[in-house]
Amino acid sequence: MRFTLLVLFFLGVCPLAYTAELMSLQAIEYYNEAIEAQQKGDLEQAKTLYQKAIYINPQFKQAYNNLGSVYFQLGDYQKAEEFYRKALSIDDKYEIAWKNLAFLYASRKDFDKFFEYWKKAAGLLDINTPFILADKIE
Repeated sequence: MRFTLLVLFFLGVCPLAYTAELMSLQAIEYYNEAIEAQQKGDLEQAKTLYQKAIYINPQFKQAYNNLGSVYFQLGDYQKAEEFYRKALSIDDKYEIAWKNLAFLYASRKDFDKFFEYWKKAAGLLDINTPFILADKIE
């Protein structure tokens, strides 16, 4: 079996599962590089890397959330909200995105929305969980 896969690989024919796994690994690599860039303050590079991760894996909720946090840091709250909501459209129980959306509304001084979204986040996980702006995959 290994020999067959090796031959197929060298012939340029990769089994679908193997290709998908490599793509996922590449998406995670871009994602982790984006977090490093974001932590260093290179927000444009972080944005580009998150977008590459999303291009490879359109269901990458953490990358959408973190891209939202980059836009939040850049002061583009409309784009930040768009990406937080995209993460939530993939997983409506994604507590970190609910917290980030709540924080976004707090920054706009819309405290009714803040409490609405914070309650959703709190209902999903322990209310004492600290606020997390970015979510890293190990």
